[in-house]
Amino acid sequence: MKILIFLFVILVIVASAISFIWNNYINDFLISLVINFLNTVLGYYVSKKYFNAPQSIFYTMIYGTMFVRFMILLSAMLLLILNEHVNTVPFFLSFMAFYVISQIFEIKSFLSFNRLNSNA
Repeated sequence: MKILIFLFVILVIVASAISFIWNNYINDFLISLVINFLNTVLGYYVSKKYFNAPQSIFYTMIYGTMFVRFMILLSAMLLLILNEHVNTVPFFLSFMAFYVISQIFEIKSFLSFNRLNSNA
């Protein structure tokens, strides 16, 4: 849980720093921040829940939910851009930046689960 709090703090700091430079696009940054944070929380929950499951279930759940989450993210991004709820370039760039940051934290949490499991 510390990783999620740390991720949220990092994302808020990055979003606020960017919003001072481009204050016209703060809504775009906040929307991408919230979507990516929810994605990371869901990924963290799934990996924590199924980490000790049998190998076939583990891979099915991890990669299956990763695919489903990515499709939902892509659909949300396209829906927001095509309906002109956000500015395309700032939203897309902030979305990709937050996605990369959240994936780094998701992988770090996965590695910490592995470390804790191997120590036990």
